[in-house]
Amino acid sequence: MPKDADEAWREVGRHVGDLGSRIHDHYRHQVEECEHPAGETAHGVADVLETLSRQVESAFEALGQAFHDQTVREEALRASRAFADAVEASVAGLGDEVKKASRRTSKRHDG
Repeated sequence: MPKDADEAWREVGRHVGDLGSRIHDHYRHQVEECEHPAGETAHGVADVLETLSRQVESAFEALGQAFHDQTVREEALRASRAFADAVEASVAGLGDEVKKASRRTSKRHDG
């Protein structure tokens, strides 16, 4: 577990970035399989909507495929563990701050 909350959140960022890159790779692969043949262009609103629909479908298919990829699943697990560690470090730090504030308040009332 990271030593402090800042380091813990930086680690979350690294893991989420890695996970995003892997999902993006799956998406790019999916899009490349669905693109129009060379020289074909989209004409009119219907063609644009059809292209957009295929892209959205490709994104969801890629996301589904990505989570069947063992490497992506492992990265998602690392990211979730890093997130849990960061939350734990943040809560522990908050607990220390609450204790300090409580002691200061007690000293004012006792003094």
